Amino acid sequence: MNFLIIFLILISHSFSKTQIDSSKIDLPEIEIYGGIDENPITTNIDVLDDTIFTKDGNNNFQDLIQSIPSLHYSGGTSRAKYFQLRGLGELSQFSGEGPPHFYVGYLVDNIDFSGIGMIGKLYDFEQIEIFKGPQTASYGPNSMAGLINLVSKKPSNEKTFNFNSSIYSNNGQSFNLSTSIPVTDNILTKITLSSDYSDGFITNISEQNDTKYDTNSKDENLAKFQIAYFPNSNLSLKYIYYNIKLDNKYDVWAPDNNGFTTYSDYQGLDVQKTKANSLNINYQLNDIKLILISTFSKNDIIYSFDGDWGNSNFWSNNPYNWNLNNPDYLFPWSFSDLTNRSRESYSNELRLKTNIYYGIPLTFGFYQSKVNENDLRNGFLFGGYANNIDSKFDIYNYAVYSKISPLTTDKMSLTISLRYDINETKQDLNYEFYDYYNYPYNYFYYPQYGNYKNEVKDDLIGGNVSINYKLNQYTYLNTNFSRGYKTSGINQTTNPALPDSLKIYETEYCNNFDVGFIYRKDKYDVKISAFYLDRINPQLRLSYQFGGPTNFDFATFNADEGYNHGFEINSNYLFSENLSLGFYYTYLKTYVSEFKYLGQSYGDRSLAHSPKRKYGFSLDKNLSKFLTGLSISINSNFVSSFYFEEQNNNMSASYNLVDLSLNYKYTNMNISFWSKNLTNEKYPIRGYQFSLDPISFINNEVKSYQSFGDPRTIGITIDYNL
Repeated sequence: MNFLIIFLILISHSFSKTQIDSSKIDLPEIEIYGGIDENPITTNIDVLDDTIFTKDGNNNFQDLIQSIPSLHYSGGTSRAKYFQLRGLGELSQFSGEGPPHFYVGYLVDNIDFSGIGMIGKLYDFEQIEIFKGPQTASYGPNSMAGLINLVSKKPSNEKTFNFNSSIYSNNGQSFNLSTSIPVTDNILTKITLSSDYSDGFITNISEQNDTKYDTNSKDENLAKFQIAYFPNSNLSLKYIYYNIKLDNKYDVWAPDNNGFTTYSDYQGLDVQKTKANSLNINYQLNDIKLILISTFSKNDIIYSFDGDWGNSNFWSNNPYNWNLNNPDYLFPWSFSDLTNRSRESYSNELRLKTNIYYGIPLTFGFYQSKVNENDLRNGFLFGGYANNIDSKFDIYNYAVYSKISPLTTDKMSLTISLRYDINETKQDLNYEFYDYYNYPYNYFYYPQYGNYKNEVKDDLIGGNVSINYKLNQYTYLNTNFSRGYKTSGINQTTNPALPDSLKIYETEYCNNFDVGFIYRKDKYDVKISAFYLDRINPQLRLSYQFGGPTNFDFATFNADEGYNHGFEINSNYLFSENLSLGFYYTYLKTYVSEFKYLGQSYGDRSLAHSPKRKYGFSLDKNLSKFLTGLSISINSNFVSSFYFEEQNNNMSASYNLVDLSLNYKYTNMNISFWSKNLTNEKYPIRGYQFSLDPISFINNEVKSYQSFGDPRTIGITIDYNL
């Protein structure tokens, strides 16, 4: 469907992402759980509540990304886990790329899943908080571009039961239930179970593959247990336990870029098993409040893929004709890559809040964390210098921080935050490689072994100063200046072409300025925010191909300078109690200066996966005059073109996605008939430019390849509360 038609439909009807039942838009009573006592009218924080989780087929956080301003993601995995906020973020984390340091943090109930954010099932979550811009004052490293915070619904002091189930395209089916059971008046418990399965939209036609129709299936299961204990009015303890199993397959790439049919003969996997715990203790003693937050998670991950995306019959036919009967072809054109990753992380945070000093609110805290990540990877690695690697990273972080509000009146508030981090990254890399001396004239390879150890340490200072001002009962202004950082790191490559001076890359800093405006009166509200982020020593993670389709080497470099700036507009208009319209628009400009990698110049352009424009419309229309409890929702989201990688000029096409849902509410039951990507748009989510096929390999040519998001999906969701 033409976007102009969608636009006219939306203008004529109007929209909103949340159900609005009043005839007036008031400032919402929003509690922000992340950060440190954040102001709910700050324009660089978006809060998405659970009213959008049960319609439009939104089962996973990935389903919401297209409609969230300033947020983007890069594919390459079965679920989104590499995010970009305001143009900054990682594109991947292949074993060998370096330590698990990230621009965008990803927390689930205070548990850090940065870089492994496939844990995004939305069922039984209360809200999602999107923090835009540097959050290092609150979170330290892994949050220079921002942070995504998912918050679960709490146990209730009454018995409750909820059942939620969906059936949708490609044999998709989900079953979810949760129940709150108060054991006593001061002991509350909650159990949540969730299961989701889909065959996926890929058809594999490799003759060697027995599972031709589910090589990209998703089989995701989650169990969550919560207990809240209130021994007295001054003390509370809240504990959450997760047991998660994501048994997903991964097969989306094809040499002909068709997007829906694959030829691979090696089954790719994207499997994750997680056990995680979060404990939150609050103790109030007169005017002093103590908060202890402790977390632990253990994650076992398998990531594998067919490196050539084909099979022997595919490559032996025209136009490739790669046949071992030909004496020029000495080996089968067949490549695979397998990584076993284990990540354990724990953290402890002690926070003290008081206002005993002249009544000025003051927060003081200590933070400590440790991450152990082990990678075992088999493949043709580091440009052929390794056949397998056993990589271990130990990352230690210690921090002290404070936040003070020296000025708080009915009209204005001033807050100042300061944080000091000590971050230490240690690496132990063991690898095995073959001596290819005289290859291909003889076949005697000599295995050799190596060990490469290194470590870096950062002393980091960040913070922010924010001012919120109430101009009148309808108008609010805010400004924020923040200093952020992303820690230094270690390049794992053993390739002698990379000089020793580049084996370590430097810390990146940024200075960011935000300004925002909110106006809300009666049936209309608008929020405008603008920012400018100046990057110092921008980090760029790059890859370089040395031969076959999996023969890549990786390294991170520092450019001299860069910047990201832009603005965002959000508005809603309530025509009546039955009709509402909403709109958002974001503009983003990114730049990184020229830099060189292995003798070639890159940069002097915008960043990868940072679309210049995103905008959207949505409509909520009450149809109770036809049937009591009936409503319709339409959402349309546009994403402009963007570069796929930092070191080439391969770009995506712009695209527009339309979602539609017809919702019916009857007593305790909600039924939603929905379609995602209604117009069946073929839209790219990841792209590469390299030599994949035998002809390109022989001729030293590169071609462009893309993978695509889900086509049209149709389903029905039933949600029942008791």
